[in-house]
Amino acid sequence: MLVRCRELEMSFIARKRRARFRIAFRWLAILALAATSSAQQEQKDLSQVSLEELSNIQVYSASKHMQSASDAPASVTVVTADEIQKYGYRNLADILRSVPGFYVTYDRDYTFVGVRGFGRLGDWNSRILVLIDGHRINNNVLGQAMLGNEFLVDVDMIERVEIVRGPSSSLYGANAFFAVINVITRTAKQVKDWELSFQTGSFGTDEGRATYGHQFNDLGVLLSGTFYNSQGQTLFFPQFDNPANNYGITRDTDYESYKHILATLTYHGFTLQGLFSTRDKGVPTAYFGAVFNDPRDYNVDSHQYVRLDYQHPIGKWQVEGGTSYDQARLQGPVPEAPLMPGDPVVLSTFSFRGNWWTGEVKASRDLFERNHLTLGSEVRDNLRQDQGDLLNPPNTFTPVPNSSLITAFYVQDEWGITSRLTLNAGVRYDHYSTFGETTNPRAALIFRAAEKTTLKLLYGNAFSAPDVYEISPDFGAFYDNNLKLRPEHIESLEARVEQGLGQYVQLSGGLYRNRIDNLITLVEIPSDENFQYQNAGDATATGMDVELSGRAPNGVQGKASFDYVDTYNDNSTRSPLDNSPASMAKLNLIVPVIDKWLFAGAEGQFLGRRLTLLGDSLSSYQVFNLTLLGHTLGKHLDVAASAFNILNKKYFDPGRPEDPEDAIQQDGRSVRIKITGRF
Repeated sequence: MLVRCRELEMSFIARKRRARFRIAFRWLAILALAATSSAQQEQKDLSQVSLEELSNIQVYSASKHMQSASDAPASVTVVTADEIQKYGYRNLADILRSVPGFYVTYDRDYTFVGVRGFGRLGDWNSRILVLIDGHRINNNVLGQAMLGNEFLVDVDMIERVEIVRGPSSSLYGANAFFAVINVITRTAKQVKDWELSFQTGSFGTDEGRATYGHQFNDLGVLLSGTFYNSQGQTLFFPQFDNPANNYGITRDTDYESYKHILATLTYHGFTLQGLFSTRDKGVPTAYFGAVFNDPRDYNVDSHQYVRLDYQHPIGKWQVEGGTSYDQARLQGPVPEAPLMPGDPVVLSTFSFRGNWWTGEVKASRDLFERNHLTLGSEVRDNLRQDQGDLLNPPNTFTPVPNSSLITAFYVQDEWGITSRLTLNAGVRYDHYSTFGETTNPRAALIFRAAEKTTLKLLYGNAFSAPDVYEISPDFGAFYDNNLKLRPEHIESLEARVEQGLGQYVQLSGGLYRNRIDNLITLVEIPSDENFQYQNAGDATATGMDVELSGRAPNGVQGKASFDYVDTYNDNSTRSPLDNSPASMAKLNLIVPVIDKWLFAGAEGQFLGRRLTLLGDSLSSYQVFNLTLLGHTLGKHLDVAASAFNILNKKYFDPGRPEDPEDAIQQDGRSVRIKITGRF
């Protein structure tokens, strides 16, 4: 009887939601038809340039100066604001899902990314470096980079995302292990006064944004604020399928809300930027031994920073300098399951407090024809790297305090040996007050064999410093300290080719080999049945990728990619790594349904089998998404409708060490309606 009541309740909710979205889609159709008579001339942007211009799009992140993507000493992907809008991407994780070599794991709390076969269950995105306008946002306790809804900036405020695959510690130091992701935000000139946006969607989700941007002669002013709220899903976890745990069904525990504020002022060569971001997320998985189906199990994350940059030529040198101050916080109440039946539930609050100051100066110049030299230095003072428990009451923080100082120097030189052959070489020296020094070089040979043919041979070293949490994990009672933990190192070798095929098609592909030493792994200690992060073994990944992209004169554009990688532990059995798919395939297509007024953006993603922590194999899956975007009144009003996982595919991501679930089910079909107005 109880099961039947639940079925009737879910059926009623589903009918109510379908009626809600039928009304929304009717409004979308009306607005799309209105576009045929009210659209105005669009200005030329990245959605209208030729394929040849796109292949030479300028990027900054690969070498810390502007250059064409074909000249960059790395494998680079650029995702533009136009693509973000037409594919309906909701956050940075959605963008990365579409990028060759990247895949995403979601534990219904945070989003984690894997790159080229490495997606370690138990790390916190510490092996990728994420930047906002060149500013590092990985926190200084977990090394965590926020990627999903927890990302610090509204996706509508992104002008483009530069993704640099491969080790880049020669320029950026720690975290630039597998990739560097630089999110470039929009400027006051690009916003042009007021912009308002509202969206509603499945799972009781609503989001609103207000943005103002204006260029007052030499002063640029941009201010944007976003709010988001979602009720989340009703979820079923089979391992809790018993009467005491509501038969494994949890409601009102998957909720989420966040707020973002971004402010940027520019004046001549100065840029002052401030960011505030806070997020509340319910945790439905009962991790860290929490009571199942208890809405008091949630996380509150916050990150704020202020940065000041200045760039100005001094003689023949282009000089850039900057300073910033960051603060990151986590409060995670966990209602701990009682050890004995009848005992009261104890509410612990795992938390950290991170504060750090950063200063950097960089100078570059052309020494002579076809030679560009870059010199730089960076200091990062981790003023606070505390972990502890917020007791309730009296809500007093009892910390495990840490602090550290990092100093670094780097040099890079690009030498045009001939008009077709360029050598790019650089090295960076980092000194940590905690474990000492590390030096990491990088080199690239770039050969322009023909007008539309570029060959690249890439070599690089990088390191991933042990994070405070890995050395002294204070979030779990069964974790031991390891003060002798050493950095991981990666050595990478890659060969790439970029080939234009006629006027409208581009082909790129590569072969690579990544070898990691001193792999940081969570290991069980048999003597006391505790766990500890250790430098346990080495690993190797050998793989290939190929991507075909095209843009036709009628506005149709698309790309398709395939990745294959063989990833294994370097032990006697060459055992495979967990959460490491051997194959991935991705397809993206944008079609103008009504020229300049109505577009359809479709994408399909395939991910191969992955192993869980218990060694079980998760099935491969395919997910398809579709977005319809209508421009009405020129670009003064946009209306978009998106459907995600339109085939309602049931698929799972592997659980993490702190999760009781070995596999966690992901979202089924969901929809979203979004309206954006510009004034």
